[in-house]
Amino acid sequence: MSNNQASTLLGRTESIGRKYPHLMERIALLVAIAIFIFGHQAVSEQTGEGIFSVFATYCLFPFILLFSTEMIGRFIQSMSRD
Repeated sequence: MSNNQASTLLGRTESIGRKYPHLMERIALLVAIAIFIFGHQAVSEQTGEGIFSVFATYCLFPFILLFSTEMIGRFIQSMSRD
């Protein structure tokens, strides 16, 4: 009953693939955070004053940055897929 081979519930044999590049995604996220920190003032100045400025600076700008980071991550995933 002590079988040293790793198996799945259906008894399939699976091979270990390449390592996923987590570091590249983390760097992309850190770059997006840095862009927000250094760029939110410029976005605020470009949009003027009022509620739209607050919405653009603290909702739209981070959303666009995170969306871009997600697309970069998906691109990295597609490049590292077997």
